[in-house]
Amino acid sequence: MIRCMVRRTAQIAALAACLLYAAAPTALALQEEWGPVLTDQMLVEYGCDVAFFSQVAERDVNGDVIVIAKVHCVDKRTFDAYRPGSFEVFEIHPCENPENRVC
Repeated sequence: MIRCMVRRTAQIAALAACLLYAAAPTALALQEEWGPVLTDQMLVEYGCDVAFFSQVAERDVNGDVIVIAKVHCVDKRTFDAYRPGSFEVFEIHPCENPENRVC
């Protein structure tokens, strides 16, 4: 019985890994579309050299992609960024306290 449960758990884990791997190129392709745009906007508007993005959420709403992300600058500043549609500019809000992970 235990052996059967272990095998079933391994099968579920393998399936989950396959699903994540299959979805990864799509998420990466979306970030390749908006990532450079947000990086350029951050440099122009805030003098921020982007180090990386975190807490990224991409949602398809009525055929349009909404993006929410936290932007981390090389100089340790952080910003919240929101794009309400594919053809919109990002709304960017500086985090008051860079140590605050939920700004």
